[in-house]
Amino acid sequence: MGKRYLFLIIMAMFSFIAISCTSTANSSKAPDFTLLDLNGDVVKLSHFKGKVVLLNFFATYCPPCRYEISDFIKLQKEFGERGFQVIGISVDDDGEKILPYFVKRLNINYPVLLSTSKVIRDYGNIYALPQNFLIGKGQKILKHYTGMVTEREIRPLIEQALKEGM
Repeated sequence: MGKRYLFLIIMAMFSFIAISCTSTANSSKAPDFTLLDLNGDVVKLSHFKGKVVLLNFFATYCPPCRYEISDFIKLQKEFGERGFQVIGISVDDDGEKILPYFVKRLNINYPVLLSTSKVIRDYGNIYALPQNFLIGKGQKILKHYTGMVTEREIRPLIEQALKEGM
């Protein structure tokens, strides 16, 4: 009885973790931010109002983060003219030093911003990477992913958000 009980508890915990890692957001408003890009220019989320935004918290040392970047480049290329924007937010220490080479090497075609403790706190104390927020045209969070997200997974949600004007 003890092993079976322990097994059920472990399975319940894994189910809870799986459900909480990919969750539909409660349509809360995405916190605005003021961050610097790699050129030292100020970028705010509010600059992208009216667009569907994929906000990607990542680090260069994170293998799943690096893996999903190629999908994000492809999505930006395909949907950018229709009102879609990927924004990368790096949580790397010394990002201003290491990111220019990283962005150039991967041919990243979307803005990459330097994080602050405030933006990390405002988006739920980012504790695991990558984390992605799909934000609708009205700047409400449509979906939050903790962990890697694939193009195949997110494409239908982007298409729907672009059509519906969410």
